[in-house]
Amino acid sequence: MVATRERLWEAAASVTDPELPMLTLADLGILREVAVQEDGTAAVWITPTYSGCPALTEMRVDVDRAVRAAGFDRVEVRTALSPAWTTDWITDEGRRKLTEHGISPPGEAPRRGRDRSRSP
Repeated sequence: MVATRERLWEAAASVTDPELPMLTLADLGILREVAVQEDGTAAVWITPTYSGCPALTEMRVDVDRAVRAAGFDRVEVRTALSPAWTTDWITDEGRRKLTEHGISPPGEAPRRGRDRSRSP
């Protein structure tokens, strides 16, 4: 059963964010949990970055498609709003990808070049 859960996690974790396609839902911490139920249903929990996220439907469809492509016939993508998503859930890999694409990840902004706050 562990190998099946790992396969389920890998399938769901491969889904990219519709608004930031360089990041996966796992990178962003949106992918919260997966489980294979006794009846074989693949259950996947996602937490959107905010409750009114316009990409939530697309994420649910994309996760369903990826999990089915991994060989699961019955899929339930569940939305978990509690606890609420926080930027603390962004993985180190996600933060690296944000920085590579010119987006400052939450937290202390990375410094580039000389520290301009000091005199020359």
